Amino acid sequence: HEGDHAVARGCHGSHGVSADESGGPCDQDAHRPWRVSSDLVPAQHNDDRTIDLGKVRSALALDERLSATPARSQVRGFLFKMTADAIERRGAAAVALHRRLSPPRSRWFFLMYSARDYLEDLAAAAAVLAPGDPASALHRIWGPTTAYAPLFDARRFLGLVGTDVMGVVRWLEGHRHFFANYGRWRMEPRGDRYFVMHYFEECIWIDSAHRGGMEGLLEACGVVGSVEVDLDSPYNGRLHVRWQPR
Repeated sequence: HEGDHAVARGCHGSHGVSADESGGPCDQDAHRPWRVSSDLVPAQHNDDRTIDLGKVRSALALDERLSATPARSQVRGFLFKMTADAIERRGAAAVALHRRLSPPRSRWFFLMYSARDYLEDLAAAAAVLAPGDPASALHRIWGPTTAYAPLFDARRFLGLVGTDVMGVVRWLEGHRHFFANYGRWRMEPRGDRYFVMHYFEECIWIDSAHRGGMEGLLEACGVVGSVEVDLDSPYNGRLHVRWQPR
């Protein structure tokens, strides 16, 4: 099983976490030490690197999303692994900070876990990866979703990747229950190289995470395309997906 990360309920309110937000999140100082402080003050003397966790949560409307997510909602454990892997790619300092924000727990990638816990964990990762633009971190974390299919021996899915975009998305639509136990997806073909994916009662950010996953899918299929977001609410909407061969 995988040692991944869990919820950090203590993140509510204004807390300061050291980071580097100049010229992009953490990229230039990935190996500098991180410190967690109790409020918005420098973590060390003459250290002006801070993360406003309250601002990150507000930017993601996290508290509203948690309230709107039923307690019974669950997601597959591999989503936690995707988050952990994205943090690990940033380096040891990022891993240490994420573990302080979201203390690690062991999870099996194929079991189901609380969607609320996942939202908290994902938001903590966004605070580490891109505190100034947390939605971009969600997009980045979900980009390689397709690469996790081998964990489940999804042979039909893997056989379609790189050959049939529509077929891949139809597989995802038909296996929605595999990823979560709430909401639903519906694929609407609109042409040979154009479809709309509809999302209903979707707890996870459609405009950032799901868009990133869909763009990653197009890349995995070896095509060039676009993904346009059209939301009715934070939890209901659609992605317009178009593509052409490379």
